Amino acid sequence: MQKLTLSECFDTFNARGKNPRWSWSARSDDGMIVVITLWKDRLTFPKNGVVYDDRDTEPAAWIDSPGNRERIENLLWAQTHCDGMFRAVVIIAEDPHAMPRRISDCYPQLRWNMRIMDLDDRTGLFRAEHVAI
Repeated sequence: MQKLTLSECFDTFNARGKNPRWSWSARSDDGMIVVITLWKDRLTFPKNGVVYDDRDTEPAAWIDSPGNRERIENLLWAQTHCDGMFRAVVIIAEDPHAMPRRISDCYPQLRWNMRIMDLDDRTGLFRAEHVAI
């Protein structure tokens, strides 16, 4: 199976990031779909659910990056226009302990509908849960 680029993963949901080199998130042209990247090692699976939580992460190294600023914008858009819902692209870190991280692989998670449960709109750190629709 051929590896997908992050842009190709976003395309799966008919969404595009602002820049294929640094976008961590994307939005469809009509604004009805927001896609957010989720680090695989920050996912948990309690009782057959899916939870993403990066709120205990130190954002200093990347807080002002264009990718994070766009992600905050898209998370806020999802809260305001999509009932907090977004679609997910799972990303795998080459080294989960490195800072900044580099992506070794990514894939769209077609069956997950995630909802933002908590968001720090200053840093972009958030918690989200899979919800059945």
